[in-house]
Amino acid sequence: MKSRTLIVVVVLLVSSLGLVRVVAEAPLAAWRYYADLNLAAAAPGEYDLLVPLQVMDQSQDELADLRLLDAAGKEIPYALRVRREIDSVERFDGTLFNNASLGNSASEVSVDLGENPGEHNEVQIETSGKNFRRHVNVEGADTGSDWKMLHAGAVIFGFESSNQVAESNTVSYPTSRYRYLRVRVFADELSDRAAPTILSVAAAKVVRAPGQLASWTVSAPAPELRRVQGANSSAWTIDLGGRVPVDRLALDVDQESFSRPFQLEVIDDPQNRQLIASGELARRAGEQRQPLRIQFDQEVHARKLRLLVTDYSNQTLVISSIVAGAPARQLVFDVKEKTSGPLRLFFGNYNAGAPHYDFEQDFYARPAQLAARTSLGSFFPNPDYKPEPLPFTERQPWLIYVVLAGSSIALALILLSLARATLRPLEPAGEPATEPNK
Repeated sequence: MKSRTLIVVVVLLVSSLGLVRVVAEAPLAAWRYYADLNLAAAAPGEYDLLVPLQVMDQSQDELADLRLLDAAGKEIPYALRVRREIDSVERFDGTLFNNASLGNSASEVSVDLGENPGEHNEVQIETSGKNFRRHVNVEGADTGSDWKMLHAGAVIFGFESSNQVAESNTVSYPTSRYRYLRVRVFADELSDRAAPTILSVAAAKVVRAPGQLASWTVSAPAPELRRVQGANSSAWTIDLGGRVPVDRLALDVDQESFSRPFQLEVIDDPQNRQLIASGELARRAGEQRQPLRIQFDQEVHARKLRLLVTDYSNQTLVISSIVAGAPARQLVFDVKEKTSGPLRLFFGNYNAGAPHYDFEQDFYARPAQLAARTSLGSFFPNPDYKPEPLPFTERQPWLIYVVLAGSSIALALILLSLARATLRPLEPAGEPATEPNK
């Protein structure tokens, strides 16, 4: 029983090492900085803001700590878009039926996309014949009878000349969820003697959106001369001006013609460098002088990059300017009522979780619309900022030594108790009672 008591004491003492003070996150107090939006009085409507580099440098990589508040301190929901160029096609396998000719003027076919086909907004139509320009109607329905026109008078064409082909066989229409599609292809009055044969129809969801690039000029440092694997090389340490997203560089090189192997690394942690691009920097004699572009395989968040160029026996390249770039971060929000005071963006809380607004889900589900552009004014330290307190053991470091000493004493007592129990002599066994002699 005594040993069990000592073990419980040890467990309690060791557990106290993990004690930390849990501090409730007070509104605004955990954010280091803020900046007012340049909106003296915002009328109701949708606005957007391109997040500047200074905000990204002081925020989480994914910008989950951004909070937008009105003059009354009420949080304004927003959606955050990374403005990468989007060009995706998701095709649906459908079943063709009712493939028929409508005399010599047109052909028609219906397509069953199955139950719950999802959104679609384009069909690809393969037809017989060459050198044609044909009009197309596309309809949709949920039951196969209540047809609604999706696109009337679309044009598909296909021409061949001198082993060259020009064709367009896709028709776009508003995003729909219809299970059934009906496609009618009209004969070309100039080249078709009969209705064309519809060979196949495939539906698809096509998403295309232009990107928006954020670019900024960084200082071009002097090169460092090195020898790498026995070859003369040059290295440039590129300071991006903060820890920011980047996926490309444009280098303005003075030389007229050259061809040099290169490597580009992230060196924020010198002991764990990350290779992000490699290849050849080249310009041929007589080519127009343009910046040399280095596109990364994927975007990185970095503060410093190192460009390593192998020169061999050639003169070191002269890099006169460097421009870094990445897809812009666009913050979109909706002002419901007219505001008289400034809207304020708070940032700089590395422990904040993503807000997950309903507005963000609705924003991505509907077509994009034009928003009024705004910007940020000057940045200020948050006067209400209170750093998160250190864990209790760091604020009271002497407690660790007390706990360790107590644990050592408890363990010593346990060992002493076990030793006594082991060394205690065995008591002689009792002899059986004997009856007295009669």
